[in-house]
Amino acid sequence: MTLTYVLMQNLKRNPLRSGLTAAAFALPMAVFTAAISLLVAMEELARENQRQLRLAVHHKTSISNMLPVGMRSKIQGLDPGGQRITAICGMRWFGGRAPNTPDMLHAMAGDADTFPTTYSTIGMTPAEIDEWRHERRAALVGQATAAKYGWKLGDRIVAESTTPPYLALEFKIIKIMADPSNTNFFYFRLDYLDEALKAAGSRESEVNIFWVKCSSAEALRSLQREIDLEFANSPNETRSEDENAFLAGFIQAAGDIPALMEAMAVVVVLIISLVGGNTMMMSFRERVRELAVFKAIGFQARRVFFVVLAESLLLAVIGSVAGIAPTMAFLGAGPAWIRNLSSVGSLKPSPLAAMGSLGIALAVGAVAGLWPAYQAMRLKTVDALRRVA
Repeated sequence: MTLTYVLMQNLKRNPLRSGLTAAAFALPMAVFTAAISLLVAMEELARENQRQLRLAVHHKTSISNMLPVGMRSKIQGLDPGGQRITAICGMRWFGGRAPNTPDMLHAMAGDADTFPTTYSTIGMTPAEIDEWRHERRAALVGQATAAKYGWKLGDRIVAESTTPPYLALEFKIIKIMADPSNTNFFYFRLDYLDEALKAAGSRESEVNIFWVKCSSAEALRSLQREIDLEFANSPNETRSEDENAFLAGFIQAAGDIPALMEAMAVVVVLIISLVGGNTMMMSFRERVRELAVFKAIGFQARRVFFVVLAESLLLAVIGSVAGIAPTMAFLGAGPAWIRNLSSVGSLKPSPLAAMGSLGIALAVGAVAGLWPAYQAMRLKTVDALRRVA
């Protein structure tokens, strides 16, 4: 009689309970895997942002307070030799939405001359850069956004702004962006937006933010201080932040996601620990006579211990795999709206999340089975048979 045979028979003894226990492992592990994949995506985005050496310069009070475009030349003046600043790109939020659709676009207008350099990760080819600079209606659309609306390269589309004066602008898509950090964004030229705003009655060109691409980490830190000092005690006081800190502010506005993920992990472990422990104790009580018979026919106490413990571990493995595998497959091949989050870039299946989930399930399975296994090991054959006879 092999250990595998005994385990299979034990699982088939009460299929409904075994299935529900496996499901109790599967659901929390699926949630845990998705949550850790999200955290991994956020960390990857943070590392990429750090490598890009971009400095966000916006109004000290709020990013919704506009800054005059003339500030760009003043910021450039802080680096007369051109050794620290690679490019400065002013950007203005447009928002917008496709006609007859309720969902808002993440549309922003940027300086035509410096945008390709500031956002070099988009990977614009020389031909695309040339078209960007000569086609005033040029637009770059993220892969997820294009897939959502069925847009293709070369399409002419219309987007309506969601803020006064509620413009409806026509664009020509010149690039579908595959860069994970921009997969939900929509970029177009700031001068095109300025022309439309002036035609609607706006007098001054303004932006929400200046992105300053720096030549080194040292240059970024020094410019961060100098820019804020330059505009201190003026109507346009600034707050300069590295890109990580800037994006973290938006993420924190939606809640402390890392802390929420940690709390979720604790809840997951507690839930499956209680479920696993309860199942194994019930299984042990039902099989006291059987375990006593095993001992009576010569099974060593150590082997009985491992039979009970192995059953708990097997349930944990089956349940966790049943939750992890579909989650990983869904994140890898599911629809764009779940695989791509605008705030964290591209959400992909994380092997680290899968391994961590499986490790937690095994640990919980071991803990849940230890006490019943210990009781089974100490079980006295005569007393057990007398108790259930």
